Amino acid sequence: MYDRVPNHKLTTWVNRCSEDLECLDLEEEQPLAELSSMQTDKLTLFFTELLDHDRDDVICDQDFDQFFERLAHFADWSPNSSEFHILLEVKREFIDHFINPLPAKFAELPYYRRVCGPEASGINIPGRTTLEGWLARWALHLSTMKRFTDLPLYLQYLCKILFHVVDRTSTGAITKPALAAFYRSVIGLNTNRVDEIIDTAYDRMTSNGYLILDYGTYVHCFTNWLMGKNPNGPGQWVLVPPKDSLPQPPFPVDYSALNTEPAKLEPYAPDKKTNRHSVIV
Repeated sequence: MYDRVPNHKLTTWVNRCSEDLECLDLEEEQPLAELSSMQTDKLTLFFTELLDHDRDDVICDQDFDQFFERLAHFADWSPNSSEFHILLEVKREFIDHFINPLPAKFAELPYYRRVCGPEASGINIPGRTTLEGWLARWALHLSTMKRFTDLPLYLQYLCKILFHVVDRTSTGAITKPALAAFYRSVIGLNTNRVDEIIDTAYDRMTSNGYLILDYGTYVHCFTNWLMGKNPNGPGQWVLVPPKDSLPQPPFPVDYSALNTEPAKLEPYAPDKKTNRHSVIV
């Protein structure tokens, strides 16, 4: 019923296909590391809202100039201040890691040559990074990091810079009005949007007001911004707040138990009736 295809014709077709695809091994077109969807969302907002000013999905070193100048202007740091010089060093590191060519051990791999190479922007001009390349570089950057102290120094300094920018009155702790001012002036949110989110943002960053948003607390928020892989973390509010409404946490956290005298804590027993409304875990 069906004509048998001669073997030599089948062989010829396979060879032609290989030539058309330039003998690409699809298994090699894989990234060495990937971000979670939540990390992707947070770092995409950084790219689109704070760096890609002309909305062409491509950034260059001048885009970092504008972002860091905005931080310095809001904090009122003069060009002669030590804070401003640290800011410049952090900016240079960002350009080196996210604009300049990748190290050869990555740049020669097919996936990174495609998304991070000079032709990735579509205009074959070096010194440009697309959103896809930006995320691929972050994935490589964060793949071996588990805690704040694992971060390279320039990212640790970025954390300190952001804290002092928001706390521009140098009180030692970020207040809710200070965070709102940062959202308006640096992130560029309008007043109505800030009013909508500021209570949620501050509650998430301070565990519903239980914590003071000092530098130690801010370090945890910053670490969650980069490494947190699940929603509802405080890191979503460090830079650009999420555009969509967030789901409520699966259960409320009762911080009062942490301040209860040990003698008043009731030991848990699964077969014992109790009036407890929370469990310490």
